[in-house]
Amino acid sequence: MKALVLSGRSGTRPRPLPTTAEGQPHPEAGTPVLFHVLEGIADAGILDVGIVLGDGADEVRAAVGDGARFGVSVTYLPQRRSPGPAHALRCAREWLGEDDFVTHPGDTFALGGIGEQMEEFRTRRPAAQAVADRPGVYFFTDAVHRAVDAAPTAARDASDFPDLLRWLAEQGQEVVTGGAHTTGSAPITGCDHLTGCDHLTDSAVDHGRPQTRP
Repeated sequence: MKALVLSGRSGTRPRPLPTTAEGQPHPEAGTPVLFHVLEGIADAGILDVGIVLGDGADEVRAAVGDGARFGVSVTYLPQRRSPGPAHALRCAREWLGEDDFVTHPGDTFALGGIGEQMEEFRTRRPAAQAVADRPGVYFFTDAVHRAVDAAPTAARDASDFPDLLRWLAEQGQEVVTGGAHTTGSAPITGCDHLTGCDHLTDSAVDHGRPQTRP
């Protein structure tokens, strides 16, 4: 299992976190959101992380380094423009290989992490799983790459994740949206949009190591 993080400059800036149950500031408030994202991925047991870089590429590299401080191994995927989330998958295609993976926005911190949702995905292993209470978090098998390739050329890079889930369902693949399992051509709803992928113009800097599907 790998993690593909879509990150821009904002993910390295400290943001306030929700207060505790007692109404006090969260003890980790003020830490860059991207740091929490990487720690949450590591806590779920995912060690290989690809970070899709936007305008804040240098800032992200300087802040994250090789990922060791967060317990992960980072592969940087430098980008330029942001036509749509599906293009992030095209940019990361070689790095992702045939592994299952999860997408995660780099500027959205989800309390509670993604471990429970990952175990659900691993247990049933649908082609795609949208996580209702984790905006921008999607679990995929390598079947999603066929969905990206199947899109018309003009719309391929601009396709959003719900478009990919819809195509998979239409092909008879099992898709989970908001906790509901769908197989066949049923409409796909309740999927969060996630943008921020840019065009790959530089070679990826790989600090990671090969990871096989569990």
